[in-house]
Amino acid sequence: MDLRPRERPINSIRDFLVQIFTITCGIVIALWFDSIVTGRREARLAAETRADFSAEIAENRAKVELVRGMAPGEEKWMGDLLEWGAAHLAHPDAKPPPAIQNRAFVALNSAAWETAVATQATRLLSFAETRALAHAYNSQAALNAMSAQAREQWITIAGYGDVEHLNDAETREALRNLRVALAYTYSLAALDDRVIGDYKAAQQEIDKAR
Repeated sequence: MDLRPRERPINSIRDFLVQIFTITCGIVIALWFDSIVTGRREARLAAETRADFSAEIAENRAKVELVRGMAPGEEKWMGDLLEWGAAHLAHPDAKPPPAIQNRAFVALNSAAWETAVATQATRLLSFAETRALAHAYNSQAALNAMSAQAREQWITIAGYGDVEHLNDAETREALRNLRVALAYTYSLAALDDRVIGDYKAAQQEIDKAR
């Protein structure tokens, strides 16, 4: 819109008011169009952000649920192995339980959260969504950290190899490490449940806002 002053001078209050009204209308219309464009762009970005979160949460939740399903069998195996260790010290011929397959540990992604924070896309979400997502990703970070520690403990146990051939001192040391590993397994199972619950809550808030 051309806002240059008229070539002829303003000779009356009426002319002045007409010019002010014309300029004001032009500015309001320009701002209105800009708000429409900005609103559509932000709505599209918010939808993309929610879709990214939903996809990442679904992927991470599937990983956690898979590992969580293995926990009871691992706990039982460790308990059986602890019982065998105590028996082995008294009766060297005692047979250990069958070896369990390698333990699975989760490594959960946070790309959607990091991207949303870096681009400030979280400001386009509701407070309830942002709070639920922050809670879920904080729990996820705690699970990742504990999983890394538990993995190191599991590697230590695996390093003993064939437990039947351990001497008494090695058996006692292995049992101490196994108790630590079992404590990690219990803690991870509880944290798995917490993370799964936080994922559900975050997804519910996303669904409400759509």
